[in-house]
Amino acid sequence: MKALLIGLCIVIYIILQNEGGLTNWEQLSVVFFIFIFLTFLADLGKKVVVLDFTNLLAVMTCLIMPVIFYHVYTTANPLAKLWAKYMPISSDSYFSFAVPACVALYAGLKLPLRRKNKYDAHPQAYLDNVKAYLAKNPKLGLYLVMVGVGAGLLNFLAPGGLKEVFFLMAHLIFVGVFYVIYSPNKYKRYIVPGVIALMLSEAIATGMFGHLIYILACSVVLLLLGSKISFGRKLTYALFGLFLVTVLQSIKGDYRKRTWVGEGEADPLYFVELISDRIASPSSMFDPNGMFVLSVRLNQGWLVANTMKLVPERHPFGDGEPLLEAVAATFVPRALWPDKPEAGGKANLKRFWGFELVGWSTNIGTLGEAYANFDRAGGIAYMFFYGLFFNFMLTLLLKQSEKRPTLILWIPYLFFSAISVETDLLTTMGALVKGVIFTFIVFRAFHYFFRMQL
Repeated sequence: MKALLIGLCIVIYIILQNEGGLTNWEQLSVVFFIFIFLTFLADLGKKVVVLDFTNLLAVMTCLIMPVIFYHVYTTANPLAKLWAKYMPISSDSYFSFAVPACVALYAGLKLPLRRKNKYDAHPQAYLDNVKAYLAKNPKLGLYLVMVGVGAGLLNFLAPGGLKEVFFLMAHLIFVGVFYVIYSPNKYKRYIVPGVIALMLSEAIATGMFGHLIYILACSVVLLLLGSKISFGRKLTYALFGLFLVTVLQSIKGDYRKRTWVGEGEADPLYFVELISDRIASPSSMFDPNGMFVLSVRLNQGWLVANTMKLVPERHPFGDGEPLLEAVAATFVPRALWPDKPEAGGKANLKRFWGFELVGWSTNIGTLGEAYANFDRAGGIAYMFFYGLFFNFMLTLLLKQSEKRPTLILWIPYLFFSAISVETDLLTTMGALVKGVIFTFIVFRAFHYFFRMQL
């Protein structure tokens, strides 16, 4: 299958060269995206491909969207010029860094870190072990769901210092639902739809759909593990999923205006109305002017390119110091380090752009951090080791799952933040490390207080 995909990519590359219009780097960007997308579909159900979403997001937002901006949203486009959202450096200058950096990330995430075993040949064995374990402990999932729901309801009462703990506890609902799915619990036909309804209600109430999309994406990897679904059906479902995500992203701005600025509360009917309008007239979403706002949101390359323009011309390279601070901030509580860097992009924009971020969120992202700290060659090397870290963590989790079967059910919970490349190391690494520590605490707490082995 891989040989067929490589052959297909070579044919597409030759066609792109003959057609013209794209530079060599842009052609490589398109072909690389097609390769990792089709490889992901081929491996889906056969491997735990949760980190493939990191590759897909990196290539989509840092390679494919910039290609579109270099040819559609240029200075000749009135909207791009008005809002200064055109790419600020030349195509070759940008892609000569971004393409090798994304390839290095791919290599780090995909490098085999252990010998193949029976689980690689038969991934269904992971879930068979889970089912056998939960057959003896059918109520574990219900207890986790109850803890998650309770923490979510009481979150508004939590003091500032415990907000993050309650956030982690509330998200145990996502773990609990998998325990329920793979257990013989007779109430699963009520619990699972109920949890899905809660997840959707929370997203509609807050207007924050990113977590929902990422968790659902990670969940699909787990739910399809060991399935015999055909490549054609996987392709169909993937394209349909991309369409739904595009619809959701296209309405996000309008919906937030109503819920955040307008009436200030959730409006499910308005949400459904927006979805219906987009589905009824999909052509409006794909008009260049209509797609502008969505394209800007998806174009992480614009933030990376601006970082490349400003560093080191106006601001010096970080030489890894901001990243070391981010690693330290992951392990040190704010109570012991009151002025430690905050996740969300503020520190990066102030350090590398000289821009004080107030009232909204944006970030130079993983590629931006790589370049801003280590220049081109060093940034490419950093991307490899960045991917290798998350690869190591997933490999370690899978190895431990062979001894403690239910650990594999924690993958969506632990990795849904790690797959993003639009944020910083403090967010992705911090979420994963804190999630692992919290998971250990939850396992110990259930054993100590309830005499239950999760």
